[in-house]
Amino acid sequence: MFLFVLLLALLFLVGIYLINHNLPVAGWLWLVMSAVIGIAVYEVPRMQVKRSLRSSPSAQGEVVLVLDGEGTVATFPTGESRLNWRAYTRYKETGSMFLLFFSPYRFMSIPKRAMTAEQIEDLRALVKSRINR
Repeated sequence: MFLFVLLLALLFLVGIYLINHNLPVAGWLWLVMSAVIGIAVYEVPRMQVKRSLRSSPSAQGEVVLVLDGEGTVATFPTGESRLNWRAYTRYKETGSMFLLFFSPYRFMSIPKRAMTAEQIEDLRALVKSRINR
């Protein structure tokens, strides 16, 4: 990243130098080139990520999560995932979601915004009875 910023700074300085030494067309070309490269490096990866998300089969449709006495069943557009309550090592409740951990760094998130207050209480009781904190 440092080398990239250095390259853009050099492109900019060459453009200023050319403008100050009676070569305004070439100078402005260098300035525009530095701006276009700087913007492209920021925007192109974002466009690639958006395009890959739109074309991903996993992102085409809804995810349905069912929690019952045996465990969780998550139904995705591409398949289904079933986990027993034994698979979860711990849980954490935040202000906006429940996090069910099945390894130190992997978890399933359940957003509260899609739930009523009664469903939140039911889920809280279910999780507390099934998972050791």
